[in-house]
Amino acid sequence: MRVTKNAAVRKNEILDIAEVLFHEKGYAVTTIEDILKESGIAKGTLYYHFKSKEEILLAMINREIEQREQSMRQIAEEQSFSAVEKLVKVIQLLSHSGALAEGLHEKENAELHQKSFQRSLLRYAPVLTEIAEQGIESGEFSTPYPRECVELLFCASQLHDPGVFSWTQEERMQKKAAFFWMLEITLGVSPDAKERLYQLAGLS
Repeated sequence: MRVTKNAAVRKNEILDIAEVLFHEKGYAVTTIEDILKESGIAKGTLYYHFKSKEEILLAMINREIEQREQSMRQIAEEQSFSAVEKLVKVIQLLSHSGALAEGLHEKENAELHQKSFQRSLLRYAPVLTEIAEQGIESGEFSTPYPRECVELLFCASQLHDPGVFSWTQEERMQKKAAFFWMLEITLGVSPDAKERLYQLAGLS
């Protein structure tokens, strides 16, 4: 008896399989035929959900952004964490590029990479702003521009993208130190919270 799956379930299965293949073989090498073979579905079924490999990558990006936003919100709502702890945990969460990075860094996907960055900023900024405002209320931060500050910090974090910049380990550590120094100054981290910030960042 043939089992008919919900469209959303089938779509996520295709994305799961494609993500594994992109990670194992690389985005550029993986073909639609590879995805069809691994998933065991008909070509018509795949093209019903996605018109191209690029469309699959875009759907994966959107899904990852939503999942990360949800994880960020869970961190923001955790009352046992200070604002500094929440911010560092979110930065650590966002520092992992996942299996999608290689595909985004392909030259033909430059526009898609830009769209991914824009969508990430728009989805993450409200959560980051909420954490910044919590820090202002608790006295950990002091800035009249919480939204703008976290947006600038998010943009600055892209300097650490390994698909764009090939820094040495020493250079990465130097830029990490500079990033957290900029965070301290931009958000007006209090002296009491400053020590905890650098400790959590592994820079103390």
